[in-house]
Amino acid sequence: MSIAIALESVTATHPLQTGAEFGGTTTIEWTRAALLGILGYGLLAGIGALAVAFGYRALTVRELPIGPAVLVGLALPSGWLTAEALRHGEVIVDSPLVHYTSGTFLFGVLFVGCVAAVGGHRLGDHLACGVYEITAIEASGPVADLVQSAGLAIVVSLPGSIDDAEGYPSVDDERKQELADREFLLPSGLSVPERRSRLESRIESDYDVGYVRADLSEEGAVATIAVGDRQTGVSPTLGPDQVAVAIAGDPSPRASAGDPIEVWTADEGSSRLVTTGTLRASAGPITTVVVDADDVDAFEPDGRYQLTTRPETPSDGHALVSAIRAADETVVAITVEDGGPLESEFAGWVPGTVLAIDRDDEVLTVPADKEPLAAGDTIYVFGTPAELRELATGLGPSIAPDTRTEQP
Repeated sequence: MSIAIALESVTATHPLQTGAEFGGTTTIEWTRAALLGILGYGLLAGIGALAVAFGYRALTVRELPIGPAVLVGLALPSGWLTAEALRHGEVIVDSPLVHYTSGTFLFGVLFVGCVAAVGGHRLGDHLACGVYEITAIEASGPVADLVQSAGLAIVVSLPGSIDDAEGYPSVDDERKQELADREFLLPSGLSVPERRSRLESRIESDYDVGYVRADLSEEGAVATIAVGDRQTGVSPTLGPDQVAVAIAGDPSPRASAGDPIEVWTADEGSSRLVTTGTLRASAGPITTVVVDADDVDAFEPDGRYQLTTRPETPSDGHALVSAIRAADETVVAITVEDGGPLESEFAGWVPGTVLAIDRDDEVLTVPADKEPLAAGDTIYVFGTPAELRELATGLGPSIAPDTRTEQP
């Protein structure tokens, strides 16, 4: 209102023109419409940033960075203005789209929208903390010192070097550097196993790490930390000499992931069998199948295929692979070296569980505990990263005691 009064006082000396520039609308009327529009679009941006900040804090118990909140907030008025420009050819009443008045209006919307989004981000995060009773306590500062002095919490420091977990993809160096020498505030009175479990859960949730293994001393100090990223994609589920191929073709409605299928050409005149494989996934007209590596060249780049379910009973291999990927344990393949620490050892003495032994042209599945390992064998071991780390350095303390011969 004060701006409008100021404009009226100025125009008392210089009367306003109602020419074609504003399509017959006076400057005061256009200014009022622009101010109301800027205020409305800014409010829309603030509400969008508030909603996304509130939801992110409620779902993750962490504060959303201000950048994404501002972008989401500005996306709402930007989308609305883009639709108005396409429908009516203008973003503000009686102003051409390519005109300095429209540019001034858009700049005002952008500026007010950024300010409102910043305020909406703070308000939404504050509301979520109040609704869900989320209280963030830093590992250092007056509050942390007060909590520690009351004996309610302790500080756990991570070592300066972060190791890679065996059998898992490596975590990027930036997250390792962020974790190095990091301090965490944990409740006091926890036992060493409880402290380790709480620390591992905190690192997994706060730093988006797929696997964490912490080794603590008897006093509860962190000796070593090993982290691994999440296993993604199809590659970890493929067997030896197998590949995954995405083809154009709808599978049978009765087929599900893990079922054996036949792939046929979709020619109108004749149809021929291309190969057989296993259904991995399907999304619309695109299907991913697992086939032998020798059959990859049988597919045409622009070909379309028909998939039928083979008259076989599907195995439980797909369910086993899914269970393995969901667990902390993983599977690695290790070749027994001539003269190495694994040569002549029993399969039951190997840290972890030996699932199979690939020996020449023979594959021994779930071998007996007393099956000796020979040089050149490829063994597939299922175990935790800690067990696999012992395996990488030779036989460790995880040798199965029930496979040893007790001396009288």
